[in-house]
Amino acid sequence: MGRSYYLDKDAFSDKDGNFGFVITNQNPPGYLFGYIKYTFTGTGLWKGYDRILKYYGVHNLMRSPQTFSMEPCYGVEFPVIYRSQIRRHILPEDVFEKVITNEKKINQSDTLFSLLDKVPNSRLGVTGSILLGIQHERSDIDLVIYGCKAAEDFMGSFKGGQPDPDWIAETSKNYSLDVSVVKGLYDIRTRGVYRSIKYSFSFVDDRPHPYCRDVCEVKEEVEVEGELEGDCNSLFYPSIAYLYARDFYEIVSWEGIFSTALYKSKRVRIKGVRMECSKRQVILIGDRRTRGFVQVL
Repeated sequence: MGRSYYLDKDAFSDKDGNFGFVITNQNPPGYLFGYIKYTFTGTGLWKGYDRILKYYGVHNLMRSPQTFSMEPCYGVEFPVIYRSQIRRHILPEDVFEKVITNEKKINQSDTLFSLLDKVPNSRLGVTGSILLGIQHERSDIDLVIYGCKAAEDFMGSFKGGQPDPDWIAETSKNYSLDVSVVKGLYDIRTRGVYRSIKYSFSFVDDRPHPYCRDVCEVKEEVEVEGELEGDCNSLFYPSIAYLYARDFYEIVSWEGIFSTALYKSKRVRIKGVRMECSKRQVILIGDRRTRGFVQVL
């Protein structure tokens, strides 16, 4: 309880009353990599709040009124939140504890408790509008699973609920991907419908990481087919996996829709930006200049 360092999926409120989310465990001194998602208008669906970021995806985020910084280590821009502007650090695991002990009342409690009966015993958090306390009666249940072993246990045992066809249609539109490609990305374990409520599960590495372990130089756009190997680090954000093709590549994806596609062994086609990072060959997915993708073959 009361963790001081920031992890992916942590939330915050700023001095203007906006709500946002952190996107990585690797945060520089003085600011965080994160984005503003909700602002108070008095008329919004979420207890008077409206979404600033209406659609997910790097290209949509780059058009959102965020503050961006060019990071010299990575050679790409990131949305940033200055620590001096943060009023409150909101922890998913703390709010989850309050929900399950009924200290924090939500309309989705019965559905949540029933869903948790099907999930391996893990360290959990809650994210989305429930984390912020601005949920409405039909809000999704968005849960966070912490740590590598817990992520692997979940993927190996949870069977999921009912499919969420809306996710496929919305993802196809948001990311300009063919529906057939998006169907290959869909995983009912991480997104679905249970008792008429949409749910999602995401995964967070429970360890902070130092900022700027590499210096990267952007090269060119590439499209490569090969054999993929991914472990629990593919489920975290950013997703990391390895591709064996004519060359050996580390795959780094800042697009969360590809995380389960990068998990385990399979043959894939990947499009992204090739970068040289401390002599390692990296393909970056989630660059503003290239609409990258992962296609399971």
